[in-house]
Amino acid sequence: MRAASKRRGIEITSISRPIRPSDFKDFDLILAMDKQNRQDILEAFNRWKFREQLPEEAHKKVRLMCSYCKKHDETEVPDPYYGGPQGFEKVLDLLEDACESLLDSILAENNDIVNS
Repeated sequence: MRAASKRRGIEITSISRPIRPSDFKDFDLILAMDKQNRQDILEAFNRWKFREQLPEEAHKKVRLMCSYCKKHDETEVPDPYYGGPQGFEKVLDLLEDACESLLDSILAENNDIVNS
């Protein structure tokens, strides 16, 4: 993935980590790559919500990354390792599309902050 992204001028410097209960308090948005990942995150939320005193509505922060795609019809980001050499390119195409729309969405929601 790093090699494919580097060819596009994108440097990946971090790695994923397991979700933590505090993420539901600390972040405005939690992005899942596929439906199983989203389901796992929501199940974790349900296990933690009372013990960790998480906000009841925090589960609404969990969304699928591809829900932001405008140029692609896929609903999930596939595992690139199963797609051969083109798998990484496909995943990067999806992520670039979703990130562009996600940025537009964030800017639109915070228009008053951006313009002040």
